Amino acid sequence: APTTDNRVTVRALNLGETAAFQLPHLELYASSVGGNWINYPMGVAWALQKADYELVGMDVVLVSDLPQAAGLSSSAAVEMAFLLAWETLCGFELDHLSRAHIGQKTENEYVGVGSGMMDQYACVASKVHQLVHLDCRTFSHELLPLPPDVAVVLVDSGVRRRLTNSHYNDRPAECREATAVLRQHLPHMKTLRDVSLDELELLGHHLPETLRKRAAHVVGECARANAGATALCQGDVTTFGRLMRQSHISSRDNYENSTPELDLLAAAAWAVPGCYGARFAGGGFGGFMQILVEETAVPQLIESINRAFVGEYGRTPPSLVTKLTDGAKTIGNSEFE
Repeated sequence: APTTDNRVTVRALNLGETAAFQLPHLELYASSVGGNWINYPMGVAWALQKADYELVGMDVVLVSDLPQAAGLSSSAAVEMAFLLAWETLCGFELDHLSRAHIGQKTENEYVGVGSGMMDQYACVASKVHQLVHLDCRTFSHELLPLPPDVAVVLVDSGVRRRLTNSHYNDRPAECREATAVLRQHLPHMKTLRDVSLDELELLGHHLPETLRKRAAHVVGECARANAGATALCQGDVTTFGRLMRQSHISSRDNYENSTPELDLLAAAAWAVPGCYGARFAGGGFGGFMQILVEETAVPQLIESINRAFVGEYGRTPPSLVTKLTDGAKTIGNSEFE
């Protein structure tokens, strides 16, 4: 509900915590915040005010069933929820791309995480039974069909990380170093996206081993993303799943942002008939495994994963069986009836 005193009070029921901030004074906090949950709505308010939107205070009850620090875009979900709330209360409306940019500015410049805008864009632009293929250079996107009999199973490794304290921010810095070296030989390139697999094979010896591995992952991921989009457009989920598997292996070996727990979950999933593919979600260093599997094979998949994980770690990993659905939106009272 809106208030008249520029004060935003948020009651996070899941955490049993209440926090508040004043809208006029957000700049004071911008250089000192970290990853505490209240910094995300604060950052959204700050980014909107930077874009010259006038905001009102509000009393908010925040409830979420997304695990935190698990690679499931919980921070992006909070950002987009607060942005939509301010849009509704203040009478303005942004397009999906502008919303995603506000979320990215929140993460990069307020919270201090060097993330992109994919999570925020997916939060608002998703459609039922479709994946979002987003080009973050041109900001174009297309929706790719996923058959309704394919389930998305999320399995929790139990490993948590904070992106502000992990090696998450180191990886883009290493990629920038690799770019600087390769640009001496490829003047046309702006980022690693502009390097082909053949060019990297030819010029990779100029890079130290660590930077060569980072570049190999990024260049390979760009190729896999495009190949995956083509496969889904052709209804070829099998090829898409194989590309997911290759992506996880490259993340493990080249980008080095996986964990033993995630690797075990991936290997256990790959071995189950009916599993198309699996790779970890989000920025890595812990969190959830995301698995594409035939709906009829879900029980066997979960049983096999549980057996392998209990055998290695002595505990059963929580799992969620999900479907792709529409993105975030405001809900009227009539929709609760």
